[in-house]
Amino acid sequence: MGDTRADGYLAVFSGLRSRSAQLDDSVEHAWELKDRLSAVFAREGNPLGDDQYGAELEKNQWIIENGILVAFDEYIAELEDLRDGLRASATNYQAAEGYGDPGYDTGDGPAYPRGG
Repeated sequence: MGDTRADGYLAVFSGLRSRSAQLDDSVEHAWELKDRLSAVFAREGNPLGDDQYGAELEKNQWIIENGILVAFDEYIAELEDLRDGLRASATNYQAAEGYGDPGYDTGDGPAYPRGG
């Protein structure tokens, strides 16, 4: 009946794996940005000073900063889920095609290498 790929799908395992490797880089970069921002928050303290605006910010500053850092955590989790999904898809498609070698990018690293 011809090439089975013409009858269904064509999965490019190397493409799925290279995209997941790119996401590894994105995850690491996001962790670095979060760490740098957290350090800025700690270093700068209350940037508005001791006037009424500074006093108001001081009451809510930890809520604002925590919200931003939690948003980073959620973004990183989304990147990791996408990366892990691409890896799983590559492995599943490869197994369905009958290829035994899972390739170079099969790491099953922890979802949150530095805690979440």
